[in-house]
Amino acid sequence: MRRIFDGMPAILLVLGFMTIIGLNSCKREALTYTTTSTVNMYTYIGQNPDYSLFKQIIDKAGYAGYLDAYGAYTLFVSNNAGVNAYLKANNKTSVDALDEATAKKIIAVSMLADTLNSSFFKDGKLRTPTQSGQYIITGTRSVNGVTSVVINKQANFVTGNIKTGNGLIHVVDNVLFPAELTLAKTLEQNPKYSIFTTALKETGFYDTLNVASAANTNASRKFLTLIAETDSAFNANGIANYNALKAKYSTKGNPRDHADSLWLFCAYRVWPELAYLSDIATSTAHATLAPLEVTTSQLSGQTVLLNNDTFNGILEPGIALDRNNSDVSANNGVLHRPLGSYKIKVRFPTPVYFDVANQPEIRRSGIYRVPGQSKIFNYASLSEVVLVGPANDNNRLEYKNTAATPGPEEYYYGNDYVNIGLRFRTGANASNTSQATFTTPVIVKGRYKIWVDYKYGTGSQSIPVSFDGVTLPNILNPNDALIYGETEAQAESRGFKSYSEWPIASFTKAPTHVGRLVGIVNVPTTARHTITFTSTACTGCAVQFQLDAVEFRPIDMDQIRPKLGRSGVLIP
Repeated sequence: MRRIFDGMPAILLVLGFMTIIGLNSCKREALTYTTTSTVNMYTYIGQNPDYSLFKQIIDKAGYAGYLDAYGAYTLFVSNNAGVNAYLKANNKTSVDALDEATAKKIIAVSMLADTLNSSFFKDGKLRTPTQSGQYIITGTRSVNGVTSVVINKQANFVTGNIKTGNGLIHVVDNVLFPAELTLAKTLEQNPKYSIFTTALKETGFYDTLNVASAANTNASRKFLTLIAETDSAFNANGIANYNALKAKYSTKGNPRDHADSLWLFCAYRVWPELAYLSDIATSTAHATLAPLEVTTSQLSGQTVLLNNDTFNGILEPGIALDRNNSDVSANNGVLHRPLGSYKIKVRFPTPVYFDVANQPEIRRSGIYRVPGQSKIFNYASLSEVVLVGPANDNNRLEYKNTAATPGPEEYYYGNDYVNIGLRFRTGANASNTSQATFTTPVIVKGRYKIWVDYKYGTGSQSIPVSFDGVTLPNILNPNDALIYGETEAQAESRGFKSYSEWPIASFTKAPTHVGRLVGIVNVPTTARHTITFTSTACTGCAVQFQLDAVEFRPIDMDQIRPKLGRSGVLIP
């Protein structure tokens, strides 16, 4: 149990380091905006001589009409000095020397369908991808005592928050350009990774990492994360070249054998996800291509650590990621550099606090954990939620954030929840059956208690819950409540708990945020799993099932604490 609390400082510091999940909702920054009398982006750019060359790029790309249409966008505009620097670096004499395809790439990676002011320009990726599908990376660097904001590791932020009729413009001093190389090619062109590049080729992972996302038919491999060690990191570990690495790790003599330790060494450094530093810092575990093995992560101060774990009261020091040389985008993923070498660790069960509202499409919509935002999503548009049921208005999920005006009884984890309620019923036809299946984050193999966290008082209906298709013993009913005056131990003994930070002493009734123990499971593999909620016959009922979170807690840990805080952090 102690390892949970040892990790708490990292969790509590996440929101101070990363803002892509809406930190600015907690602190409103005073920003200076430039007004433009509501003209749209293209018109504004055309009115400013210092952006004339970027306007030529827009014209060549054919984006003029698009950028003068109404909408809600963010555009990074290169000033004339920045465009000239880009042209000189690419041996071009003028914008006329650029072809249309290149111009389109420049505009696509400079524009995103969201309005993000400069308060979001902290270390990490912006919350919404660009029109190219790649993310903008922002950060700070200091040169000769002068600190500047860097955009995509390609340009300096000059000025921003220029309000136009269809969004915000930020000015930079160079042209942004999308990553065009694969992870394999990105690594290969850097001589600092020669040993690891050879190892990838010998094990076959070079081919895996050399498929552009647009050409990859394997949905789970379109974007990958690579943790690549430099030659100097290997040298410090007594490995002078690839042959020395093979001699140390190749147990079968054939690096392409999946049972060979060198194959596993490389597989452990490839993650089947797109994880920038901000993503790594806000997650606790990451699946790898090494079967059944995960890499854990945490944030300590401003340092992102891999495999820094405390088991049985003993700290196993982890490896820090080199922030200056990580977050290197490729056209099929992102590259990170560790500040040393590390090994596969045998993992023990670790708690997972699954915020069901944290869906990829909800994050990309720009409303995730933004105060007061709500939106209805079709299940067909959610890649990690699957509905089985009548083909009518049942196939929708509502996201809602309550941070702007939280009610006196609203203590949702992260101030948000999803409602599969009014759409989650059989209606008048009792023969219909609806199911909502969510894909979980990575769960380390082991034995867990599963708690479903919801808000009470939203209608009565029996809802069986299943894990990986196996029905759990306890039926869920959103109308089940806590009992005022009962102790936490008494509530837990009957399979209930108060999971939120509800200040119970200030109320004259029991908390309405209820955790329900639905069962105990043996998780057989370290991987992502599924949890399914099934409606039952409920003629005419209109259940509002406000689902907040699902907790997977190892059976040997405290099942009540830590609690889930409204700010999105755990409360010890």
